[in-house]
Amino acid sequence: MQKKTKEKKPKRKKGLLNSNFFVILLLLVTVAVVAINRYDNEHKSKIHVDVDKNLVQETTQEEETQNKISIFVYDPATRTVNEREITVPRQMNLIEGDFINGIIRNSNYITEDMKFRSAYNLRIDNVNTTVVKLNASFANLKKDAELYNGFSQAVTNTILKNFPNIQSVLIQIDGETNTR
Repeated sequence: MQKKTKEKKPKRKKGLLNSNFFVILLLLVTVAVVAINRYDNEHKSKIHVDVDKNLVQETTQEEETQNKISIFVYDPATRTVNEREITVPRQMNLIEGDFINGIIRNSNYITEDMKFRSAYNLRIDNVNTTVVKLNASFANLKKDAELYNGFSQAVTNTILKNFPNIQSVLIQIDGETNTR
């Protein structure tokens, strides 16, 4: 009986590249990551920015037109309410408070403790009315009727001019009760 002998085929030796392809690939990726990390660390303080000069000019012109508002300010020396143009920080919507704060900042007889509280719109007796709330420190201003009336007129003129849908302005001071 003949024994079948297995003939062993000689094993082909795999090339160094074939047998270690995955290891070589990982090694190359690791070297690339280390190189990129070192480059980033060396250049992290350098940022290159290109600015379109036309865009900057358009934005500046747009900011200038949106920042200017018209207010009225009472001048106690001449006893008149004068219109004045002021600038305010750029915003999407200008509200009554922006105008009133402008009046307060530009009135030399207003003290630092006098603050604007809020403004809201109501429909009172079928009339669109803006109610302006001021803090209790304005009660001191009310003691001088001439100054208070001038300030009130400046607020009223400013609101009526800049908000055409408003027909009346009511000024309230904290701590006071208004009866109609």
